Amino acid sequence: MNHEHKAKLEQLGLSTAEAEVYLATLQDGPLAAAAIANETGIPRTGVYPTLCSLANKGLVEGGAGYGSKFAAVSPAQALPALVVREKQMISDRERIARELAETLEPLAANAEFALDDAVQVIRSRQVIAERFDRLQLEAERTVDVIIKAPILNPRKDNPAQQKAQRRGVHFRGLYEEAAIEDPVIKPYIQGWIASGEEARVYDGELPYKLLIFDEEIVLMILTRRGGQSSALFVRHEPLAKSLTQWFNFLWKEAKPLSFRTQMPARRLKRVPANRQQAAKKTGRAKRPALPKPRAIKMNRDGAQVG
Repeated sequence: MNHEHKAKLEQLGLSTAEAEVYLATLQDGPLAAAAIANETGIPRTGVYPTLCSLANKGLVEGGAGYGSKFAAVSPAQALPALVVREKQMISDRERIARELAETLEPLAANAEFALDDAVQVIRSRQVIAERFDRLQLEAERTVDVIIKAPILNPRKDNPAQQKAQRRGVHFRGLYEEAAIEDPVIKPYIQGWIASGEEARVYDGELPYKLLIFDEEIVLMILTRRGGQSSALFVRHEPLAKSLTQWFNFLWKEAKPLSFRTQMPARRLKRVPANRQQAAKKTGRAKRPALPKPRAIKMNRDGAQVG
């Protein structure tokens, strides 16, 4: 038996027994099960399941009765068809995996959160973003945020924040100095401030990203090794209030951040020193000014004086 052919058949997805049986029926077939067992050394009890598997894959054909013989399907026909079936199988598995992932993902998130209602660790970026949106929508009074680069999901707007602000929720954003110059964050800051966010910039580095909701709930973003982010969700009012006090201390040390629209400087009309030359340039030369009439003095006799 050619070991190279056997190895390549295994690379196509056949088991060792399937490759050996296919080569035996291809070279010496048609063969009965007993002859295949003698040729390959596979026990006869193992030959029948192998033949059945090869028949399902379209590699062998055989009779229906006891003692019937099996012959290999032509490699030019069987092997390309085997690859086509493998591709279809992979495509079906990919489709099933996508559908199953969408169905099971909420269950995984709930299982992750069910460990403790007060303290939860969130490792999925998508779940972190969804939790952030939900907490903004549930906030009643305040949302305090420490912003560091990079942000998880940069976007021009924040619908959840805008909805909360329309309900009267006050947002404060404390930006690390490096964050306002980050090319991903910088283009959006002006829009966030324009939507009503009160913003300040801290002169220095802040330790981590932090979100405090109503001084009751904390969402702390932590960067793990390799740059991946996870979030620590804590529903604990004393901790939230203490972190709010720390936030207020940093807030007082920070400077207000605002973007004022700069109007273009008005161009002053240039008045040339020699107006006559300016008039000539425009083709509208002015007439020379006439001398003012002199006052004539007369004496009592009617004669001109001077």
